[in-house]
Amino acid sequence: MDLLLNLNREVGTTLIIVTHDPKIAAQTQRIIHIRDGVVDTETL
Repeated sequence: MDLLLNLNREVGTTLIIVTHDPKIAAQTQRIIHIRDGVVDTETL
């Protein structure tokens, strides 16, 4: 995870990380929830 986050900061690339682990999700800048296959707009 550290490697990916460093790459994101240094190069400015966009990363999409799919996880069910709240510890990993907490390290990101934005969290988008998908419920029943649909983006949950209440969390945007």
